[in-house]
Amino acid sequence: MSLGGSSSVEEIPKGAVWVRMPRFIGDAMMIHQALEPLRATGVPLVAWGSAHLMELFEGNSAFRAVWRDPQGKPGAMESVKLLRKHKAAAVINLPRSSRALLAAYLARVPLRLGWREAGGRLLATSSLAFKGLRGHQLERYAALIRLGFPDLRDVPHRPFRPSLEAEAHAAEVCRDHRLGAKFVVLSLGAMSWNKRLGTAVWVDLIHRLLGEGIRFALLGGSGEDERQAHDITEFVPGIVDLTGLLPLSSTAALVARSAGVVANDSGVGHMAAACQVPVVSIFGPTTPEVSAPFGKRTTVLQKEGLECLGCHRFDCPVEGHPCMNAIEGERIYAAVKAYL
Repeated sequence: MSLGGSSSVEEIPKGAVWVRMPRFIGDAMMIHQALEPLRATGVPLVAWGSAHLMELFEGNSAFRAVWRDPQGKPGAMESVKLLRKHKAAAVINLPRSSRALLAAYLARVPLRLGWREAGGRLLATSSLAFKGLRGHQLERYAALIRLGFPDLRDVPHRPFRPSLEAEAHAAEVCRDHRLGAKFVVLSLGAMSWNKRLGTAVWVDLIHRLLGEGIRFALLGGSGEDERQAHDITEFVPGIVDLTGLLPLSSTAALVARSAGVVANDSGVGHMAAACQVPVVSIFGPTTPEVSAPFGKRTTVLQKEGLECLGCHRFDCPVEGHPCMNAIEGERIYAAVKAYL
């Protein structure tokens, strides 16, 4: 389903709950998990967000429909008309921005959930202070959803699955690269440079995997991920490098087919958790208690003995950036072996 902009909108149900998504992949996957109790009631959900992110949800069973923003940020009145046209029953605004809440307020949507920051207290019918909450970020999203739907029952999370087209594309990629039925995804990406594993750590891990005959593929986006993949292949020629080649939906489908994932603190780590695939997630400057992939099959590793762990800085005053450059490839390999 490809909705949004000038596309047909007949498939969007009237009286649905519209879920405004942040632009980050990891947040979107946690929100997908947090919505499971509401989804289980049968209420129609519409995912609403940027075109890049909405491609991940099109054609799957997690949402009844998807609305892609037109190019750039949607204007307030454009969003007001959209919500009125489809008689939205509720808007759950999960970014920290209150733009969608303003549109819902002007459209007189009866239930408006959002964060109190950035004027949300005035625009929402029910709100929470995001910064005042404690615990994991997914639990904060769940708390806001339950504020508007207090009778929700706890239900197990179902694994995320992308569209059938994405699954077919992932199967084709696996055949073309002879990945077989049991392979590991090595995800190079992260939102900032200081959350990325050093190239030497990846190379050490890859040599250990090759020594065991374990198939794997490098995943990531364009730009920095591609450059790091190139550096890795200089040390280890001939490995499967898929950086910059797959849309988000096909990335999720490949993750879902894999035996496990190794990732930085990144969206792909959260994608693996939502797909209920084992994931080894490497943390340094961020705090896993707040933002680690959420699930029973998650292993978090950090470089032990560093006082600066969880500094949340975007630079690094410590020579060599040891939290991400000095973690032992042997420890990561042992965690991979444990889930294989």
